[in-house]
Amino acid sequence: MAGIGFELRKILSEKRLFSILKAYGYSAAVSSGPWLISIISILIAGFIAKIYLKDQQIVTQFQVTITYLIAISLIFTSFFQLSFTRYIADRIFEKKINKILPNLLGAIGFNMVFGFFFIFPFALIFINSAGVLYSLLFTFSFTVLCGIWIANVVLSGLKNYKFIILSFFLSYFLILVLVFTFGKLGLNALLASFFAGHAMLFFLLAGLIIKKYPSDKLVEFDFLNGKMFRSLIFTGFFYNAAVWADKFIFWFHPQTSGHVLGFLRDSAIYDLPIFLAYLAIAPGMAVFLLRVETDFAQKYEEYYSAAREGATLAHIYKSGNEMIEAARTALIEIIRIQSIITIMLIIFSEPIFKMLDMPLLYLPLFYIDLVATQLQLFFMSLLAIMFYLDRKRSVFILTFFFLVLNVGLTFLSIELGPYFFGYGFALSLLIVSTAGMYLLNKDFERLHYETFMLQ
Repeated sequence: MAGIGFELRKILSEKRLFSILKAYGYSAAVSSGPWLISIISILIAGFIAKIYLKDQQIVTQFQVTITYLIAISLIFTSFFQLSFTRYIADRIFEKKINKILPNLLGAIGFNMVFGFFFIFPFALIFINSAGVLYSLLFTFSFTVLCGIWIANVVLSGLKNYKFIILSFFLSYFLILVLVFTFGKLGLNALLASFFAGHAMLFFLLAGLIIKKYPSDKLVEFDFLNGKMFRSLIFTGFFYNAAVWADKFIFWFHPQTSGHVLGFLRDSAIYDLPIFLAYLAIAPGMAVFLLRVETDFAQKYEEYYSAAREGATLAHIYKSGNEMIEAARTALIEIIRIQSIITIMLIIFSEPIFKMLDMPLLYLPLFYIDLVATQLQLFFMSLLAIMFYLDRKRSVFILTFFFLVLNVGLTFLSIELGPYFFGYGFALSLLIVSTAGMYLLNKDFERLHYETFMLQ
């Protein structure tokens, strides 16, 4: 994330009120821009399709198909997301920039090829009622999403954020145009539009990466030669599986789900409130990116530079204390800003639900989902700081228990009845966030000792 950190610090160095607003806006665009563009575009695509299609079930099948594509592709590529990010970071630290492009293309190809052979039989066997063409489009969409998630590993290191945001905007605009033009032809046309837009996005991002990281080799698999940390391979999987665990349980539990298409099921009562709650954390994501990648990252560099370059003990202690204070300030500000957003949404939730034509019966679940997503944002921030401090073991344990707790407590919440829906997800995040704060506090108490004695 060094690229965005430098860019944000440059904006803040202008020391004007407008520069602060600009930095927050920039953080929001980078942290949530592609995510918001994609979610809003898919919603609009569904709305456009509803105008043309008499069978509204097809629109539901399209939106549920996309949700499954995103969830399964994220979990499938999760083994690489953190471990390959660390591999790239290590090559940058070693100044072996020529290693980045061939290994990135190797990782993309590896995931796309294995993804194709993993998902194609799955689609043929479990969603065969939709036909072979649907299975092929499902497979191609899944494969190209795998490529995009791996390419995403290096996007945060590029400084060309305007091009990245523009690529997402153009690709999803293409999806809207194709849905508007061909959506009336049915589910396969809708899915083909989704695939075409993401294929365009993949090639735009791949072109930018090839331009940014020139190399005399095209493809290399050096990352497979034991150079990726095993703990990070499983940490990535635990985190992504944990984030989606409660959704899959609600989709497949007989008390909370409904059949959509073939193997695919949804949960009408759970999906809408949790979806809205995730949209609400966009401001907190901006604060998270700005504070962690500017204040904390800068103090982190100063502390470890002082330790490496033999500064005086007093200066090292001062830098360490400033880094700890920057971490605490970042976490407190994330809680403060996101709490204000959560309270405002709770106050205005009834008018929002009426405007979206959503049953008010979902409000209690929406409230607990707002708390849960806020806790998830806080947990992500803790993990980010732990990654900076290279606490791989702590992150591995926390993400493992996040998965176990979310699965167990979500099942329990369903058994306890509708008034407890959502509490499993929220409580699992509260427990791992509390444990994360304890571990981080212990790490800070032993910071100087471990910096010098465990190297």
